[in-house]
Amino acid sequence: MSPQQQAVILPSVKAPFVVGPRDIPLPEEGGVLIRIMSTALNPANWKQREYDVFIPRYPVVLGCDIAGVVEAIGSGVEGFKKGDKVFASTIVGGFQQYITLSAAMLISMPENASFDEAATFPCAFNTACVGLFAPSPIGIGLNPTFSWDKPRQGDSALVIGASTSVGQFAIQLLKFCGFIRIVAYASKAHFDYLRELGATECIDRTEVPLDSVATQISAPVNVVYDAFTGALNAAYDCLVDGGSIVTVLPEAMAKILRPRSDTQRPPTAVCCGAGAHNVRELIIKNLPEMMAKGAVTPNRCEVLPHGLAGISGGLERMQKGGVSGVKLVAHPHDPMA
Repeated sequence: MSPQQQAVILPSVKAPFVVGPRDIPLPEEGGVLIRIMSTALNPANWKQREYDVFIPRYPVVLGCDIAGVVEAIGSGVEGFKKGDKVFASTIVGGFQQYITLSAAMLISMPENASFDEAATFPCAFNTACVGLFAPSPIGIGLNPTFSWDKPRQGDSALVIGASTSVGQFAIQLLKFCGFIRIVAYASKAHFDYLRELGATECIDRTEVPLDSVATQISAPVNVVYDAFTGALNAAYDCLVDGGSIVTVLPEAMAKILRPRSDTQRPPTAVCCGAGAHNVRELIIKNLPEMMAKGAVTPNRCEVLPHGLAGISGGLERMQKGGVSGVKLVAHPHDPMA
């Protein structure tokens, strides 16, 4: 009989989550078995269940951000050994105690990061980084080589949804590129924290409607990163002529950006998704150093009680809008009662 683990299982379309046993898989060629120490929750997780998307088959274990320890190595794997601390992003499989992943997907944890901190990075950081750093047409190409030489020194940006996990990383990446003016559109409760990350101006979303933001910023910006709304016309109003917009919502790209004049140059607009393979390789190579040197810091996190049993409630909180400014994290090996 195969060794067993516990997992949060979605048995069928839109069914309630249940915690139950599953086999612990063995790593195949090129693969690694990881003992998951921390798993982070993302809005994509409840959306997968609600809309039945990006689910290969049922029953399924959701979860896309994990950090843990290498337990076993498949044949042909180089660069990792048992006991190594790693983190990674996956489409499914994070809400359980063990997972097998291709070694090519793993990111080495720097010594100054905890498992909880590392688990806040993969999905949200990838989304922010691909949209900003990757060359066109994947991203807007601010820093495709991950240069530390501030290649966009002096530029300005607006981050909409700045207190979201993606928004927090977008602020830090813009600062890393040399942006000297970063406007954060978010709840006032998070202003002090966002300034610590690199925001230079803050606009309270509860007092200023999004379509009025352009009247509140001191001057148009070079880049707008929309981490939340998909309101591209409002973003367009904030841009300099020929600026760039990144959005995390694919449906927003179908909306027509209204021209402001016959001579107005249209912006570059992209929707950042998983990104191309070569971008992922650059993130895997560069992110540990960026974390170790403090160029990017993790999201603040809240650890859910009761291990895997707390994940369902955490996803429900997220779906109802009850989470703001923090990343929810679960410890799969914690007692469930």
